[in-house]
Amino acid sequence: MNRVVISVPRVLDSALEVSSATNLVIDTGTIPGTVTAPFTMQRITATPTETQMLNLTTTPLGPNHCTRVTADVVIPVTLYLTDANNTAFQTHSTITRPIDLVLYLPSDAAFPYTITSEATLEATGFTNDGATTTLRNVTFKILVRVSAVTDLLVPVYGYAPINRAEHYHQSADNSFLNQPLFPVGKIY
Repeated sequence: MNRVVISVPRVLDSALEVSSATNLVIDTGTIPGTVTAPFTMQRITATPTETQMLNLTTTPLGPNHCTRVTADVVIPVTLYLTDANNTAFQTHSTITRPIDLVLYLPSDAAFPYTITSEATLEATGFTNDGATTTLRNVTFKILVRVSAVTDLLVPVYGYAPINRAEHYHQSADNSFLNQPLFPVGKIY
């Protein structure tokens, strides 16, 4: 019996933090030189990527591996604006949000765990004065995961049988027809 190793990420613990903010002032980002002020905010979206975590600290809370996790999550956002001539353009900025969670962190091992975060947001009501944008009501959802790469050892009993075709050319070389479709031998 052969075995195949498949490496997959395994989520050991996760938490979803929902928070809100009012009158949040952020940097508008780099404004193209071809647009004319004043600008009107149309919408803002979180860029669908893994967020960056700054100032990550873990404080053990006891012998059961529960740990207080604090960090500043940097959320990349895209701002969609129009200028005085109704020309649409977009800029990129970031919003930093603090998190304070209790998560299960495993004991130290040869293959360590990682703590990652992803975030999304929904905002209503915007004002823009050029260099800064004020978001009146913003709701954040930040998903924090503790994960580790896990190796799955799967038994392999051979290759799936492939039935011969009913009609094949009679003059084909027998050594070619009798060759196995897959390599034979041990696979580690």
